[in-house]
Amino acid sequence: MNNNLNFNNYGFPDMNVFNKTFLQPNNQEVIANQNLAEAYEGFLRGNLFNNLYEQYKNYRPAKLIPNNEQAELLLNVDQLTFAAHELNLYLDIYPNDTNMIKLFNKYQEMASEAIKRYENKYGPLTLSTPSNPDMFSWQAYSWPWEMEEM
Repeated sequence: MNNNLNFNNYGFPDMNVFNKTFLQPNNQEVIANQNLAEAYEGFLRGNLFNNLYEQYKNYRPAKLIPNNEQAELLLNVDQLTFAAHELNLYLDIYPNDTNMIKLFNKYQEMASEAIKRYENKYGPLTLSTPSNPDMFSWQAYSWPWEMEEM
């Protein structure tokens, strides 16, 4: 499968196409001004904020490279929901930071779209996903161990 991934200077896939495509230029400035990592890098490190991240000795986070469309969609969901959650935690402490509120809302919107794309193609991710009235939705799709390879 061809994933259409671009790799940055560190060898990580550039999964943050939306930063360049969907975020308005002023939101990109917010990321730079707040010293924020892109969603994929923050997801790998477990910290979106560059000024709060300290690398442990020579440790480098493992690269997550999806090997099929389902894994790519799920990785996109994971990184976007992670970024939104990190900003949510920041906003708990600084609730009046309007730039970060705008960025949080954009990540939330992007995460919702990513979840919708995944669920439309591969089934529900959570119990709160509306289900088919004639069948319990968890039964309609294969379980992870029943799939050939993720």
